[in-house]
Amino acid sequence: MVETGRSGRSNFKVLETIKKLGTPSLSDLAKEMKISKTAVLKHIYSLERQGYVERSYVTTGRGRPVCRISLTDNASGEFQNIYQQIAQEALSYIEENFGCALINKVLEARNEKMLKRYEDIFKDMETGKMVSKLEEIRNREGYIAESDHLIEGKYELKEYNCPLIKIAEKYRSACEYERKFFEDLLNMDVSIIKTVFDDSRGCTFILKER
Repeated sequence: MVETGRSGRSNFKVLETIKKLGTPSLSDLAKEMKISKTAVLKHIYSLERQGYVERSYVTTGRGRPVCRISLTDNASGEFQNIYQQIAQEALSYIEENFGCALINKVLEARNEKMLKRYEDIFKDMETGKMVSKLEEIRNREGYIAESDHLIEGKYELKEYNCPLIKIAEKYRSACEYERKFFEDLLNMDVSIIKTVFDDSRGCTFILKER
C-alpha cells in the first residue's frame, strides 16, 4: 500500500494523475497538479522506492531526452476495489450454477440499490450541478472521474479508473448497466463513446439533456 499520512495522500494523488495522463513527463505532471517540477520529482523518488512508478527517457530529436513516468504492475493494485475478487468469484458461481440471466438480475439489483442511495441527492437539481455532483461521487468511489460541459445541454464524463474492470472483462453487460444507471439517475440520454476495452486510458460517456 502507498505510505499513509500527508505524504502518502500526495503520493497517491501523483499516481492518480499518472494513470489519468498515461505516460506523462515531469512537466506534464507539474502542470496538471499545479506544483513545481522539483516537488513532482520528490514524489517520484518516493514512489520509485515503493515500486509503483518507473522512469524512461525518450529522445525527441532536439535537446536532452524527455523523462517519462509510467505506472508499474504493482501500482495497479492501488486502484482496485478490495472487494473486486470476491465479487468476481460470486458472479462466476452464479453463472455456473444459475446461468447468465441471473447475472443481469444481480447487476440490475445493484443499479436499483445505487439509485435509492443517490436519487434524493439529485432531486430537483439543475443539470450542470447534477453532472458535477456525479463526478464528485464517482471520484469518492475510486473512478478518477472528470466532467466537461461541451455545449448547451451536452456534457462529457471521463473515468480513468474502473473498480469493476475485472468483472466487466468477463461480463461486458456491466458497462451497459453503468450507462443505464447514469440515465436513470440524471434523467438524461447517455451514450458510451469509449471504454478501457477500446485501447483507451478510460471510459468516456456523453450526457445529453432530454
